[in-house]
Amino acid sequence: MNWPVLLVVFLTACLGLAQTQSAYQQAVVLPNGPVTKIVSPNKNWTLVFECPNNCEERILWIEGKQHARRLVKKYERSLDVAWAPDSGRFFVNDNFGSNGSESSVIDPITLKITDLGAIVAGHDVQAKQFLRAGHSYIRAKRWLNAHALTVVLFGHYDEAPPHGVPAGFTAEYRVDLNGSAERVFLHSREEPE
Repeated sequence: MNWPVLLVVFLTACLGLAQTQSAYQQAVVLPNGPVTKIVSPNKNWTLVFECPNNCEERILWIEGKQHARRLVKKYERSLDVAWAPDSGRFFVNDNFGSNGSESSVIDPITLKITDLGAIVAGHDVQAKQFLRAGHSYIRAKRWLNAHALTVVLFGHYDEAPPHGVPAGFTAEYRVDLNGSAERVFLHSREEPE
């Protein structure tokens, strides 16, 4: 056997797999021109973001090989979107204002929305308080696998925070779409991504 050749073939295959995996983990920031298409890893779905008339409208659609084009939602500002590795879901970070953002996971077939903030708040009492802060941003950062994501919650209070709560905060969570969330860390300062 020619071990150096086998090693090169093996490493090339691993590198190709790593590049494929990182492609679905990177969120696409929108708007990114008048029309942006984001194809699912299995190529069965395409998210189409339209931003016509100098972005006076911001509309996210979904198209499938066997499904007609459907409206996901109209948005006010910018989005971050990324497909799960199995193409079974995608997340949307809705950066709706200068004082907040929301994050959800959407099923491409049913368009059922799972609110990541609700999952996090259901498993962390401090997160409930953070979500009520004057500036509160929750964003999915990346897919860990087909049903789990890394989610960050950060922000600060405009007024004095509740007793025992830091004025600024950054918390990272591992969120499983079965409804569980585990806090990975909490810093008492606002550290946007």
